[in-house]
Amino acid sequence: MDASHQVRVGRAQNYLEPEHVNQIFDWYRAFSNVENYVKVASLDDLKENDFNLNIPLYVEKLIEDNLPSVEEALADLKTAWDKSLQAEESSS
Repeated sequence: MDASHQVRVGRAQNYLEPEHVNQIFDWYRAFSNVENYVKVASLDDLKENDFNLNIPLYVEKLIEDNLPSVEEALADLKTAWDKSLQAEESSS
């Protein structure tokens, strides 16, 4: 279970609020997979990972894909490079 987002972030430490405790307990009691948070791992799953209980091996965090494609990033880089060259020529 990855309950790392079930906290209230503070300055020096984070706080586990009652609603967070309730959510974590509900997940535990349900004993079922919850995307991004809970994976009920079988013994075969554990064996496949050399019995390593590191959470990211079992709970995959889905990251929203709002990043540009490689082609878009390269085009943006080329545009920025061309603009910087033009700025250098203008200031000379």
